[in-house]
Amino acid sequence: MAFGRYYKASTGTYNFVPMSTNTPGAANAYPKVGPIIISEIMYHPDWPASGSYSNSEYEYIELLNISSSAVTLYDSNVSTPWKFTNGINYTFPAPPSAVTIAAGSKILVVKNVTAFEARYLSVPAGIIYGPYSGKLANEGEQLELSKPGDINDLGIRQYIRVERVDYSDGSHPGDEPGDVDLWPTGADGLGNSLKRTSDSAYGNDPNNWTAATPTPGS
Repeated sequence: MAFGRYYKASTGTYNFVPMSTNTPGAANAYPKVGPIIISEIMYHPDWPASGSYSNSEYEYIELLNISSSAVTLYDSNVSTPWKFTNGINYTFPAPPSAVTIAAGSKILVVKNVTAFEARYLSVPAGIIYGPYSGKLANEGEQLELSKPGDINDLGIRQYIRVERVDYSDGSHPGDEPGDVDLWPTGADGLGNSLKRTSDSAYGNDPNNWTAATPTPGS
């Protein structure tokens, strides 16, 4: 797989990412997207009317399989599961409880399973995973999902990034080129989540996200 620079017109910056195809001697292809993407992020929940937990306990991340085949978040060749390598601390279960996401299906990784189930009663328990440790930064941070790679010379397992979203709350212009923070502000404690607008488009781009009513698992 080739890696290359991808120019983000929204921010006027480049990301170095896996490419969808190899193009030696020609312009870089579009970034590789999927098979598993981050499709929704509830990083700063509001306080529910009957809430029994602190706001952060209602956090969740939605993952979507955009491919035409099931994807198991476990590499049997190296006997190691996928995990989040930035933003939160969560490693997916190993067999016999390994997680498989069917084609076109979603799962939720949540901060507090009990709090999440109390707030989102219609979400099937079978697609809810967690809890994770740590919390999503309300001001924004890099959220990264990875699969296991090789072991280096020091005996340390390396991980291959599958998906990354370096989100913001829309209120930190100093962190963005041109002192303009293009991320939507409506997901910053106002009841909305960050929702991806195009499943097939590159995810680490504010132009591909909007603030909208939470729909975890739907």
